[in-house]
Amino acid sequence: MHENIVRLLMENNVQQLYVTNRSTAAAAHRLSAGSSSLHCDLSTNEKIAYELALAGAYADKRTACILSTEGLYDALDPVMSSAYTGVAGSFVVVAVQENPEEITPVGLFSKLPLIVTETEGELSKAVPYAFSISEEYKIPVIVQAFPGGYEIVPAGRPQGPASGRKTAFLRKEPGRWAATPKFRYLLHGELNDKIRKIREAFETYEGNIVLPKGTTGLITDKFSRLEFYDEDASILRLATVFPLPEKLTRRFVDAMDEVLVVENYPAIELQIPDRTKVKSGFVDRGRGRPQFEEKIQGFTVIRDRLGPASSINMAHGVKKLHPDRNIMAVTFEDHFFHSGMPAYVNSLYNDSVSVLLVMASERADELRQVLRSYGVANIVDIGEITELARFVNTKEPVVALYRGMI
Repeated sequence: MHENIVRLLMENNVQQLYVTNRSTAAAAHRLSAGSSSLHCDLSTNEKIAYELALAGAYADKRTACILSTEGLYDALDPVMSSAYTGVAGSFVVVAVQENPEEITPVGLFSKLPLIVTETEGELSKAVPYAFSISEEYKIPVIVQAFPGGYEIVPAGRPQGPASGRKTAFLRKEPGRWAATPKFRYLLHGELNDKIRKIREAFETYEGNIVLPKGTTGLITDKFSRLEFYDEDASILRLATVFPLPEKLTRRFVDAMDEVLVVENYPAIELQIPDRTKVKSGFVDRGRGRPQFEEKIQGFTVIRDRLGPASSINMAHGVKKLHPDRNIMAVTFEDHFFHSGMPAYVNSLYNDSVSVLLVMASERADELRQVLRSYGVANIVDIGEITELARFVNTKEPVVALYRGMI
């Protein structure tokens, strides 16, 4: 799947590609062997990959990232600033949906244009279009890719004026690249103007499809969500989730007696100006599922729902609010090294007594060294999850290293 996405990006003259998956990096190096036109880097985590690609786009290059949809949430720090700084070249993020996690809220939250694709053909058209939008309006663009085996449909000549190679050139714009509050205010006005123009451009995007039938309307970003809905309903499929093409949406809503918005998150719904006729039709609550549902060996489990190693801070907070609960934070070794170290130091400083379970595979020795330097005495390797039961009601910090997945 990723190898074909690499081919698609190469067809669109990407000069710098950053990935976090080893097999994707190997495929990129194999496909670009002997060519000096593509530089591909394997990054330690998604935040680094995003920042490197963004830096290349600052220097007038055509850049891209291939991340997972879940991984994009781990890069929110640079994502949230990049709409304001913009780019000088062009930058497209292809976020592959490898699990139920979706990124439709990210566009609305970060003000970055976001296009959802559902088939290989849609992706082949969305990527060159995204580069053209990125280059024309000087802003990163996110494309959510369909999770399946891609056979990329040739998209023809890449769109946009940057079909040729570009030499790196960094313009000296301190007001943009290192924006102080004064300059950030100016960039905010510039961003609003970009979003308005992109919204207009999205009105004619061919991935936005109207299928008129009855006077009950369904609005969605994916046809696959409508499997169990009324076949006589009219459908508006919006691939351009942000910014929403308001004119197209308004015409559709005005023609209906009532409208149901079918999506995992209210990304489309929140952008509809007049929601008098509109009802929510959430498919799944995703990241918004209630905490405290999962129990393991007498522990209430807190997972990384808000970003890498976010479980550590959340577990610490829950324990302080509910000292009678047996709380266990669950994270991955890479997440711990990404963002978990300062969080865990903070929990130790504030006398946390929750248990931390780290799913380790290759960096267990590094974990032990770091944790010992923090003064943690109870670092245990467990082979079975049932071994956690002995730490119920513990009064000391415990870190369990588990070579497996839970």
